[in-house]
Amino acid sequence: MTRTQTRWIVILSAAAVAAGLLVFLLWPRPVAVDAATVRQGPIAEVVSDQGTARVRQAYVVSAPVAGRLERVPLEVGDWIDAGKTVVACIRPTPASFLDPRARAQAQSTIAAARAALEAATAQHDRLKAEVVRAEKELERVAKLAKAGAAASQDLDNAQANADSATNAAAAADADIRTRRADLVAAESAMTGPDAKAAQSIDVTSPASGVVTRLLQQSERTVAAGTQLVEVADTTGLEAAIEFLSQDAVKIRPGDKAEIYDWGGPAAIPAEVRRIEPQGFTKVSALGIEEQRTLVILEFSAPASAWDGLAPGYRVWGRVYLRELPSAILAPLGALIRDNGGWAVYRIEGSRAQLRPVDVGVITDRDAEIRSGLSTGDRVVIYPSDLIHDGVAVRSRQLTAR
Repeated sequence: MTRTQTRWIVILSAAAVAAGLLVFLLWPRPVAVDAATVRQGPIAEVVSDQGTARVRQAYVVSAPVAGRLERVPLEVGDWIDAGKTVVACIRPTPASFLDPRARAQAQSTIAAARAALEAATAQHDRLKAEVVRAEKELERVAKLAKAGAAASQDLDNAQANADSATNAAAAADADIRTRRADLVAAESAMTGPDAKAAQSIDVTSPASGVVTRLLQQSERTVAAGTQLVEVADTTGLEAAIEFLSQDAVKIRPGDKAEIYDWGGPAAIPAEVRRIEPQGFTKVSALGIEEQRTLVILEFSAPASAWDGLAPGYRVWGRVYLRELPSAILAPLGALIRDNGGWAVYRIEGSRAQLRPVDVGVITDRDAEIRSGLSTGDRVVIYPSDLIHDGVAVRSRQLTAR
């Protein structure tokens, strides 16, 4: 072999090595992905949101009359016996102080009432004397008429005068009583705050229970109907959950529910008792106005299951709309949007193939696959922008779920 041939062989060999190295470097490598296995299992469609615990029935004790409320001797948590425990005591409202002008007017009214009483008394005395005179005149005319010395008409006139005088005296007596009442009313205007108060009124509760709220506690003047104390039976709790209106329309009375994240060791079984017919607007923490509806969840477990929970405590409520005991489940992270629907990257051999799927129930972890996948299929979870239909992949971690 000549020297020239040897040189060409070396050159060609080096070129072949370089070409092979270049092909090796430029050859597309499989993309490392996280994969999970499609499995069979139960799934449920649920809606959940926050709310507060509250008593099922609460009674508000109100003031039956206006007056001065004494300080309420109760505290939140005290037990109340219906019709026995005194919730509050109300005294009549004391009279206000009189300013000089009001006092002068009251004194003038008293003086006028006394003068009118004196005038009525004098008139009464005059009419009583007229009655005596008329009766004596009637007696004389009667004797004369009996002896035939007076006409019967004179007797009738004397009788009428006597009756008229008697009636006038009775009217004067009634006028005296009226003037005395006017004097008492005028003197009552001079009554001040230091006057002796009348008997107080004790207020009791119509129902037994625990004091849950003190609406009035300090001594003050209250009007009739003022709310004083809220009494409730805390052994019958329920939860008022503020669901978004688009979730509330899916809920029906009697649906299975539960209370969770309330601070206790386990969730509290419950069921939907009522969906409020009226929604309300609530501003979220992000400043977004949301339409919400109260859904009342009635606890179906014994009271020992929520020991420590009290009215007004924050709770989470979950309502089960639909439960499937067995369904094909794929991880939620495997779903991607494709042409307005759902799809997944199914690993076939060593390549990721885009496959459309029909999705049913979606939870925070899994999604129900109605069609498009089978149990045991492997899918890419959380695919990156390097993943496309037909790309070679390499499982970085195969998660059995």
